[in-house]
Amino acid sequence: MENRYNSLEEQIESEIDFDKLEELCEHITDAIREILTSCGLYFRIFSRVKSVESIAEKIRRGNYGTEENPKKIQDLLGVRVVLYYYDDLSICRDIMESTFKLVDNWSRASLNVNEFKATKINGVFNYPEEYLIAYKRELWTLPIDTTFEIQFRTMFFEGWHEIEHDMRYKSVLTDDEFWAGNEELSRILNCILANLELSDWSLVQLFEQLSYNHYKKGNWELMLKSHFRIKMDDMERLDDGIIQIFDNNREIAKMFFKFSRHNLIKELLKYDHPHVNYNLIVKLINDSHVHNEEISAICDNLSIQNEEHVYHKETFARLESNILFHLELPLFHKDTRKIESEFNSASSIIYKWVRFKLNPVFEDIPSELSAYKNKLPGYQVKIEYQPENLLLNVKMHYIDSRLVGTLWHVHTSVALLSDGRLHFYHMTSRDMPRGVSDHYTFLKPSFMTDLSNKVGITDIIRLNSKAAFVTNDEEYNRFKDLISDHDRMLPTVAIVQNEVSADSDTKNDEFRDGYDMNTFTINGTRLAKVVGHYCHVFMLDHDFAGTFARDNDIDKTTASGCICIFWPYAVNKPMDLFTRDMVCSTQFDFNKSAFHDDNINEKAFRHKLVQIIKDDNVSR
Repeated sequence: MENRYNSLEEQIESEIDFDKLEELCEHITDAIREILTSCGLYFRIFSRVKSVESIAEKIRRGNYGTEENPKKIQDLLGVRVVLYYYDDLSICRDIMESTFKLVDNWSRASLNVNEFKATKINGVFNYPEEYLIAYKRELWTLPIDTTFEIQFRTMFFEGWHEIEHDMRYKSVLTDDEFWAGNEELSRILNCILANLELSDWSLVQLFEQLSYNHYKKGNWELMLKSHFRIKMDDMERLDDGIIQIFDNNREIAKMFFKFSRHNLIKELLKYDHPHVNYNLIVKLINDSHVHNEEISAICDNLSIQNEEHVYHKETFARLESNILFHLELPLFHKDTRKIESEFNSASSIIYKWVRFKLNPVFEDIPSELSAYKNKLPGYQVKIEYQPENLLLNVKMHYIDSRLVGTLWHVHTSVALLSDGRLHFYHMTSRDMPRGVSDHYTFLKPSFMTDLSNKVGITDIIRLNSKAAFVTNDEEYNRFKDLISDHDRMLPTVAIVQNEVSADSDTKNDEFRDGYDMNTFTINGTRLAKVVGHYCHVFMLDHDFAGTFARDNDIDKTTASGCICIFWPYAVNKPMDLFTRDMVCSTQFDFNKSAFHDDNINEKAFRHKLVQIIKDDNVSR
């Protein structure tokens, strides 16, 4: 048994990159902390990655991944959130369900009238894909899921949890054996648990009564503070005009007093790091529920400010290189333009971007396009400019002023090559320490929009930040030629229109190029706006669904509303097909837009599609 245990530990150490798991755990913990902080909840948060010994012990004890128990360990990463108020348990449960993808139902202690247990709820969620891609290693074969567990418990039960975990959960004795001959002590233990539960309930009731007392006395600020029980800047006083309205009309004040705490927190979650004060609370409640015109007039002059969150982590670690954007394509050439003019336009756009980034450091960088070279501690730039040879070559290296130990590298160029065409090249990469918390995996340079619109970038055809509509035979044949061209360098997304009912109601729908966007499974115009500089996006009229299915060996019944990605010939990847049902069942695994966006399935799949295209860009 001991030899098997040692070999299991060795397998765990060899298969799992614990440094990367720590980074992933930190990302998830930071995301939860950021959300709960934004809505003003009182909480403390802790997280951990299971140790090698703990994983091995749990696999042995539970016999995971066997025929008898095919279940896998789900809490390789664990997050524990301690809440100050009992009613925050249900609030936080709803927030997490909206933010991450829940694997199963929440588990909580079952209670009856004769038994007391620590109040807690546990939920298991999938790792967010946008964080998991940073793992950069084949996943383990061990019986461990790519899930993490969130535990919520109240402050009064936090200390009790440690006692219970060691004295009962990890005990080799059953409860009956543990307390045999000590029934009175067991009864006293239940009394302690009962008091903890009573304390949780009583604390909330106390503040509710306090809030009511302040409402009766017209202490409006104290009423808001005790009723909503969220972190706020209470040094900023409630506006005198609002106080006067409450004083003159207690029925209006009563509507604010009756507004649920849960709903206020939902309103706060629609903003990123709002600066919470009495006036903001009144504004949000009035906008969503009360709709008093006098209060609206006052609140219209109140600006919603954001809190500034600065996180510094001092650490030394080996640097890892990551490509965040890569593109190498010819520029678009018009017969009516001179190639020298196109070179000057492209070079000016890039130079303006470089100067904007570096001028705070290199104050002597010329305002007009020219060669330049300089170096300072942490910063280096070299601009080769040879207009006579139609060559612009820029290399920049600089430190990140926000992320510890992070170095950025940018190489971009425009050059006339032997084929007689101007070619554009850009590479953004980054070196950063392992374990530093930053989940950016893609970063397109901001000058791309200007370069694409004013000069143009081509991949067989000109790239565009708008989707191309296929509405007739000529357009379909051009689309067909593009996806079959062996010289195509970028992926192509085809979105086939759904079958449209003749009596469909479209009076409130969004239209583009004569189309109701709701007749497409995803909004291709919005997709192209994000990925159109490094991917082709086409939207096919439903009349071409049958032809499209036949040409690409797709079942005709699934062609309507489907989405396909045609990869470049050079990467040797088969076409990806997503049916309408697959799109409509897509969910976010980390939904940062859950609290202020509708049509979540469309947004979730579009987000997934964008990530697939971005991953392809940085992998080539």
